[in-house]
Amino acid sequence: MRTLRSRFILSHILPLLLVTPLMGLALIYILETQVLLSDLSQRLTERAQQIAATLNQQPDIWTDPQAAQAFVVGVSIQFSGGSLTLLTPRGDLLATNDPAVIQGSELPLAPGDVETAAGGQQSIEIYYGWLESQAVVLLPVTGGNEQLLGIVAVSQTVKTAADQFARLRRLVVAALLLQLLLSSLIGLVLAWRLEKPIGRAAGAVIDIAAGQAVAPVPETGPAELRRLATAVNTLAERLRLLEETRRRLLANVVHELGRPLGAIQAAIHVLRQGAGDDPEIREELLAGVEAEITRLHPLLDDLAQLHGQVLGTLALAPRPVAISDWLPPLLLPWRAAALEKGLQWQAEIPPNLPTLALDPDRMAQVVGNLLSNGIKYTPAGGQLIVAAGVQGQELWLRVEDTGPGIDPAEQAAVFDPFYRSQKLRRFPQGLGLGLTITRDLVQAHGGRLTLASEPGRGSTFTVWLPIMRPLPAG
Repeated sequence: MRTLRSRFILSHILPLLLVTPLMGLALIYILETQVLLSDLSQRLTERAQQIAATLNQQPDIWTDPQAAQAFVVGVSIQFSGGSLTLLTPRGDLLATNDPAVIQGSELPLAPGDVETAAGGQQSIEIYYGWLESQAVVLLPVTGGNEQLLGIVAVSQTVKTAADQFARLRRLVVAALLLQLLLSSLIGLVLAWRLEKPIGRAAGAVIDIAAGQAVAPVPETGPAELRRLATAVNTLAERLRLLEETRRRLLANVVHELGRPLGAIQAAIHVLRQGAGDDPEIREELLAGVEAEITRLHPLLDDLAQLHGQVLGTLALAPRPVAISDWLPPLLLPWRAAALEKGLQWQAEIPPNLPTLALDPDRMAQVVGNLLSNGIKYTPAGGQLIVAAGVQGQELWLRVEDTGPGIDPAEQAAVFDPFYRSQKLRRFPQGLGLGLTITRDLVQAHGGRLTLASEPGRGSTFTVWLPIMRPLPAG
């Protein structure tokens, strides 16, 4: 019974094994007490009444033991089966054809029954036993002056109902065996239907633990099994995405580190070949090395930020920040970078923006990532617009560019880690972590980041922050 299937089958058979025999015993008891013995008592009562009517016509029998015994023998021949006993008004034995009593045993009569009959009332008693049962009818016989002449006791012993109703017994046994067979088959089918999806889910989990590819588990069966299959499929999909993310991270890191390291190695090689003796060439090579190292810093910052998010250490230090005072100085270096590239710069920052509870350094990183992307992917002559305002219970901050835009099919994916567009090549460089980190920082502030874009018509990123966000305690 170590398998789930065998336990399911046992769970269907065991109740029948316990309940059916009890029901069979109850049925036999009802048949014996309500049918067999009740009918027997009625027949014995009729027989006792016939015998009492005969004795009323022969009152001398009650005073002559020999005549009484002869009468009992004659009645026994006429009425086969059972036993007849005649008792005096005091309850003493007068005559009987009961073999056990003749051999010296006591009469199987309760004293209370004899007293009831001696009082002039009929008594019917049924003695129920496991192997046999007995019905006894005691009927008083009175004379013409209502004087008690004696007591007629008629009894008959019968075997159990199972012996009396042999055919019924066979039917009960056959029904029991049929029930067990059907319950076993039903249990087998139900066990197979329950075990199969559980086995599939267990096999999928084992394959996942072994690092193997897993096909989706069919989500069928009862609600609990459907939820189990859904959980297994979700786990498999998440592990697949994590593995894919790991591979993309490795490929992107190799790509992003390989190019600057190759340039640095080439510069070092040239310096070692003697070109470093020329101050102008040496300065040019060192400036190139410094530029490549400078370009590596954002890459390392993104990786450090991603590592913190994975470990769940994305902590904020919020404090009250007046947005109208905080935002304009933050935009100055980005305005200079946009103008240097030849972009048109437009900032629309109202002077009456509310004060919000936020981490100014983290939110500056959000604004910087959005502006950096806008400047990077907007060609010279394009436009970059920064605006802020209030709508309902939210403050919004919008960064709009006139770059190549993003295809609608890719807009949801641009927030995934390491994503790079395969159509418009909007993200040809970097690890593809900027927008992921930006979105997570906004969500950590209780806000949301939305995107509206069309290919060839630019992109608009909007940060929505709740105005009524309380500061954390302590």
